[in-house]
Amino acid sequence: MGPRGVTPTVARSVPSVHLVPMTDAEREAALEQEAVEYADAKARAGIWPRVEALKRSREEIRGLVGTRPADRGHEFFVGLDTADRRIGWIWLGPVPSSDAPRDTRWLFQIVVDATRRGQGLGRGLLRAAEEHVLETGGTQLALNVFRWNSVAVALYTSAGYDTAFQDEKAFEMRKRLRSA
Repeated sequence: MGPRGVTPTVARSVPSVHLVPMTDAEREAALEQEAVEYADAKARAGIWPRVEALKRSREEIRGLVGTRPADRGHEFFVGLDTADRRIGWIWLGPVPSSDAPRDTRWLFQIVVDATRRGQGLGRGLLRAAEEHVLETGGTQLALNVFRWNSVAVALYTSAGYDTAFQDEKAFEMRKRLRSA
């Protein structure tokens, strides 16, 4: 069952999206974009004061990925449509807590480029992320989503993600991709 107040939608066709690894320059640009957006989200949720949010966001992200993200199990991909046009990007990695099952991967971010939104491509990008997790030995994908982000909550709920934990600011959601 999804978060309270969110009704799963009827299944619809999912656009085909494939993933290609980001270059180092693309990754650094994506991480800076992520730092700005994460800072805004944390401030908007009342977790960090806006005046220090960007600095804290950059520090938290750099603490997660270090200078060699792949060495820490982080992967960054650009999503391409069937015509090989960029539609957005994703960041996958190890679960941030130490008590998670080894077969669980964490979706740190999924972004559909502003000019490509509203076309169902987020669903395609999410499906491509799930397929990648399966192909690399994972069986479960987990994520956090802020309560105020109703578009993302609806996407995850309609894609079969269940609420594993919730508080007044966010949901932790998980999806079993196949039996362990």
